[in-house]
Amino acid sequence: MEAAIRWSPHSTRDNPRFLIIDVAGNRLRLCQIDSFNKSRVNYKQICIRDKLPNYTAFDWSKKDPSVVAIGSASGEATVVTLDPEKPDSDYIHSFSIRHQRKCNSIAFSSKNLLATGLDRVRNDVCLNIYDLNDSRVTAKDEPYKKLASSEAISSIKFFTGQPDTLVAGVSRQYLRIYDLRDSSTAGIAQFQTRQVHNITIDPMDENYFLSAGTTGDPTVTVWDTRFVKQRGTSADTANSGAVLDFKPIVDNSQSASIWSLRYSGTKRGTFGVLANTGEFKIIEFAQHSHQPLESADTPFARAWASPYYTKASHHLRYPFHGKQHLQDAKERIVAYDFMVTGNPLSGQCALGLHSNRDVEVFKVPPPAPRLNVSALEEIFKDRTCIAKPSSPHDTIAEDLLEVQNRVLGEKYDSDQDTRSNLTATMDKMTLNSQRSPSLLSATHPSHLMHEELLSLAYPDVKIPLSDYLAVLQASKRRVREGYSLDCAKNKAIVSNDPWLVDVWTLVDRMDAHASEDGMVGNGLDLKYLGVSSIWANELTMYDERLIDPDAKTSQEMFSDAVQEIVEVMQFPAFEGVPTEYPANRQLCLSLCGWSLDEPGVQRDCEQLVEQGEIYKAIVLAVFQGHKDIALTLLRSTLQAKKLPQDDIGLAAVIACASPSSGISPEQREACAWMADMTSDAYLKSLLTYFITGDWSSVVSQSQLSLPDRIAIALKYLPDPHLTTFLTQTTSTVIRRGDISGLLLTGLTTRFIDLCQVHISKYPAPGLQTAVLLLSRACPLYVQDERWTLWKENYCETMQTWRTFLERTRYIKQHNLLSVTRQGLTTNKPSQPSLTLRCLNCQQNLALRKDSRAPVPKHRLVPTPLFPPTPNPPSSSTARLHPHAPPPSTPGNRKFLAPAGLACPNCGAQMPRCGLCLLWLGCPDPARLGAYEVLKGEERDARLMVFCMACTHGFHAHHARDWFARHAMCPVPDCGCMCGLLR
Repeated sequence: MEAAIRWSPHSTRDNPRFLIIDVAGNRLRLCQIDSFNKSRVNYKQICIRDKLPNYTAFDWSKKDPSVVAIGSASGEATVVTLDPEKPDSDYIHSFSIRHQRKCNSIAFSSKNLLATGLDRVRNDVCLNIYDLNDSRVTAKDEPYKKLASSEAISSIKFFTGQPDTLVAGVSRQYLRIYDLRDSSTAGIAQFQTRQVHNITIDPMDENYFLSAGTTGDPTVTVWDTRFVKQRGTSADTANSGAVLDFKPIVDNSQSASIWSLRYSGTKRGTFGVLANTGEFKIIEFAQHSHQPLESADTPFARAWASPYYTKASHHLRYPFHGKQHLQDAKERIVAYDFMVTGNPLSGQCALGLHSNRDVEVFKVPPPAPRLNVSALEEIFKDRTCIAKPSSPHDTIAEDLLEVQNRVLGEKYDSDQDTRSNLTATMDKMTLNSQRSPSLLSATHPSHLMHEELLSLAYPDVKIPLSDYLAVLQASKRRVREGYSLDCAKNKAIVSNDPWLVDVWTLVDRMDAHASEDGMVGNGLDLKYLGVSSIWANELTMYDERLIDPDAKTSQEMFSDAVQEIVEVMQFPAFEGVPTEYPANRQLCLSLCGWSLDEPGVQRDCEQLVEQGEIYKAIVLAVFQGHKDIALTLLRSTLQAKKLPQDDIGLAAVIACASPSSGISPEQREACAWMADMTSDAYLKSLLTYFITGDWSSVVSQSQLSLPDRIAIALKYLPDPHLTTFLTQTTSTVIRRGDISGLLLTGLTTRFIDLCQVHISKYPAPGLQTAVLLLSRACPLYVQDERWTLWKENYCETMQTWRTFLERTRYIKQHNLLSVTRQGLTTNKPSQPSLTLRCLNCQQNLALRKDSRAPVPKHRLVPTPLFPPTPNPPSSSTARLHPHAPPPSTPGNRKFLAPAGLACPNCGAQMPRCGLCLLWLGCPDPARLGAYEVLKGEERDARLMVFCMACTHGFHAHHARDWFARHAMCPVPDCGCMCGLLR
């Protein structure tokens, strides 16, 4: 690096200062901020030191604001004064060394100790500690402590809370912790690693520190000092203390090196990294408490094995070589530092130094603002409700339908271009429970229409906040209306969403196929598989689907199973394109909902006509090879005046036009004219087929529903083309998170991948949909950590909604669906539904949430790394699991409260007694022997009672005495008749 910038640890809001370290010019410039012009910093130079010896390291004294230290290229540590009140002062002192070599790092401690790290030389120490508190420091250059004999030191940092303890990168092999109070020179602990550069310690939690790789290795490792190999222990390096690795942490498409690595100093677990490519990013890491299943061994499960994860990442500057973020060389950042003490701006900020010595301020994006939203979806400011959901009138489907119709009407009323492609009636822009939205026009792909419906056309349309809050209650209201695992009931509850209705219709169809072992053949259970798996004869997990566990599996076994299932179901012979796999096509067509015989086609088309989808019924009849049914339907609807008389020419087109016999130019022109004029996607697809004579042009039309596109491909595309189409379409629906893709993926791991994208777009409804759909196959056929996590989250959410009975019914129904053919359940016993829970966070009040969890086989018993006394008491020894969340320490402990008086999760206090106003759980000091009462002499005094209507609580004996004479709650302004509810 040619230059660096450091924020003064002694800055104040009145005197915000920083230092520009000009390495190339051997100059130090102390600067003070005058003003900010947007992101540009206007500053003035208040002190300068030039003609300094060539230096390679720098640090600022933690004790004296006018003292800095530099490490020279010859290895000497030089103390320099930078006093703006005495700019001509020339106090400079150097500590000489025996053998000259490069100084790699220099660091001050809060006790004014100065450490220098030098390159390796034989028969000499490389880590010198000088005590600047010694009054003879100007005359005595002998180090206070000499460490690391013949071991190169690449980086040094002192712990602020433990000023006699430092961590150093040693010999490109170790990170070693030294305690200067220890008489030994070998260090008290060490980590084996090659990331020994740019060490930085989190001042908000000094248990964690970072280190980076060497030049050309942009790797950063997060370390935890509590999981470290102690001196004198075995050579086992498994417990190295590394809790998180970033490989690489920046774009390494062109060789990159890390120039600067620093913790923010204002937010725990947040640090910045700057590369030589100009890339500057801020990373926040955090911890979770999810425990993966011991039996699961998937990439997702392994990713969650560690409790540490990246919470957020902010790119403040991209690499200069990036094609999408080209920047001028003057805009390139060469150094940065966080503004901590005395920051005149709000929030997290960093100073960035440009190559031309301009200084820019970067504001780290703050987290999304938190809203005080109650359990009733009301928004509060202080204690005042500023917004609440619109009142429910009917079922959730009807209320949502009203909002959706208003949104679509507002959008397409104002969009003249779109309206010109639609019919002019509002009926064409209306959703109802019996018909898919007619906005499935020739210009609107199906998946985009669904996304528009779920997002309420945001940001094109902005509805009142009360309506948004009402939509937030959709998942909760659906649960209360019985939304669970019953397909028929679910379709009625989500009738405002035609796509979701189709998905539950598909699940119902899958259940019907699987009833009485309908999907079992040749020793394989093919229940809940999708079209892609059945067509490809693909089964990734045989173990859960084999009837005979000792049978040998093969692709022929799957093909024979499909053939046997089709024969048992007595499907008619396949009529369509010549194929080598007619049985696979028949089974897939049946899953798509297409009838394979003429009476079934007649029945399905008549149902579509009754639902108002006349063109769809006519076109599907033609696509299924029954022109007579199509002409009959067209004639009857024209006679009943359900279609305009202008469509009478369609009958002649259907009867005469046929690509096999050829169509005349006049017919082709007529079809093209009708296709341009129509706004119905199905009619347009039929006319397109008549024009081109190519089924590929039909299945490529995204305006058609996905099941119909797949069914057309299954009936008419040749085998190679069908394979390509299904593969590409499956990848597309997974990438989009299109829930209709269940038909392709089935209830398999690929559908979990699809749901992961869907949940990221629509968290609340997406999570609910994913859990309920996957409940039929997980964990019976599919074991995946994502499903386990989603189910736990969903059950906890139902707990906060206070839908206790619905939660219990769901668990019971899921247990019944998770039984193997041998009668064994695949569900582990769930947490008891009757538990004491916090009214604030709805979490279990038990201190040990999982008392039945097995004790890990391998545990680490470290002694404190930084004991406050030379001989720490044995009681301070902690038992820690290598991957468990860290123990409670002053740096990370959230809540300190006596057990039983506060929630161990959120820290909320126990309610006060409505009569004596003391905290529930503590003795009544007004009674004799209160301490003995709590020990058990009077049982009623130890009990707590709550009214389930107003939720106020009382000591049992106080409630007994009050309600013996009164019926109303004693809490002022409550008005609840608690005494009458007994």
